Parts: sequence; C-alpha cells; structure tokens
Amino acid sequence: MGDEGKASSAPKEAAKGRFSVETVSSLTQTLAIVGAGAWAVYTFIYEARIKPSLAPPAVSVTTNLVKAGERGDRVAIRSTVTRTNVGQTGVRILGLTYNVVGIKARFEEGGGRAGAFADTLPKASMVEQARGYTLSEAGDVILRQGLLFAGATDLPSAPSDLNPGEAVSRDLIVYADRSQFDSIRFKVSLAYGKSTDEAVPLRFETGPGAEIAMAPEADCRAEPEICRRLKTTDFATEFSLW
Repeated sequence: MGDEGKASSAPKEAAKGRFSVETVSSLTQTLAIVGAGAWAVYTFIYEARIKPSLAPPAVSVTTNLVKAGERGDRVAIRSTVTRTNVGQTGVRILGLTYNVVGIKARFEEGGGRAGAFADTLPKASMVEQARGYTLSEAGDVILRQGLLFAGATDLPSAPSDLNPGEAVSRDLIVYADRSQFDSIRFKVSLAYGKSTDEAVPLRFETGPGAEIAMAPEADCRAEPEICRRLKTTDFATEFSLW
C-alpha cells in the first residue's frame, strides 16, 4: 500500500511543478508586455509633450529685397520679411523693429590705398578691408518701424504666436534716393519668448545713428530672471541701388 501511495502522489507533484513553471512564465510575459506598453506611452508623452516643453525657443528671420519700381533717382524696394519658428516649442513674438539705413561708398583716386591688405592684421574681433573705397560707418536712417505685440505692452496690440514650423511674412516698400546712397542696409530685430512663459514687457529706445531698438522694461541687473526669458534674433541684408 505504501508503494501505491507514492505512485499516486508522483503525478500530482509533477503537475504542481509544471503549473508553477507555467505560471511564472506567463506572469513574466505579462509583465514584459505591460512594461513595453508603459515605456511606449512614456516615450510618446516625452517626445510629444515633455521634450518640446524643455526646448528653448528658436526663430529664424529671412529678408528678400527686390526692386519694385523707380522714378528718376528714386528707387522703390519691396522687402519681404519672413519669421519662422525653427524650434520644437511654441513661440510668442513680443516685438520687432525694422531699420533701413542708406550706405555711401567713397572711392579713392589711384585704385586704392597703399597697404590696404597689409600682411599684418590688427588684433581685433572683426576685420573688414576694401581696396579703393570705404563705406560710411553708421549710414543715414531712411526708415524705422517698431511694433510691440500683445504681452509686451499694456496698450492695445494684436498677439503674434508661432507654432513649431509655422512661418509668417510681412511686406514693406522702402524708397531710397540713389543720388544720395549707393546701397541700403535692411536690419530686422525680433524679440520673443516661449509661449508658455510669462511675457516680458518691452519699450522702444533710440540706438546708434537714430535707429530704433527694443529693451526690457525691467532692470536686468535687479531682475535677471525676467530678462533671461527674453530671446532675440537679428538679421541684416544689403541691396545695391546701382
């Protein structure tokens, strides 16, 4: 009878062992599937929400200048300025300025100054040398425009937000006298911040050569955290009047 008892208990032990292995295997597979799904959800949320929210704002500016017409020595130039959100987060444009400066070229007799391109260069952060002519340093401001958008001013103003990849263009006609200038320099400055951040109030001020510029209302030395939210992009291009 003892042997029969042992024989009947053997299948039960084997079945219990198989049950235990199958249970652990099934549980392991289930946990692996749940973990993979959770990781996929986290990756999606990170890529779609978390990563863009941590990215800094980035805006590029391009300007296209073409002759729109002429009357005598006066030339009409059409400027198309395009601002594009090239970052991964939404951008709030706070303000922009346009400064159009007339440039004069002064030509020298004899084809150039002696030593215009000397072998020894000066110790400086920038070198600009030309043989036979010089350009006016500051130039004369022909036109200046400034615009503060909603958030940068308490006065009535429209908002200007850009989603990632979104672009906005603005046309402007400039008139220049080629009897007075040889070329014009078109300068664009943008001030912006992340659309999720609190806007930084701005004001206009006069820069070098009577150009218009933007500056924070806050004192950046006393309140540096406010000024750190403000980003700027500057762009300049030239157009010959010849």
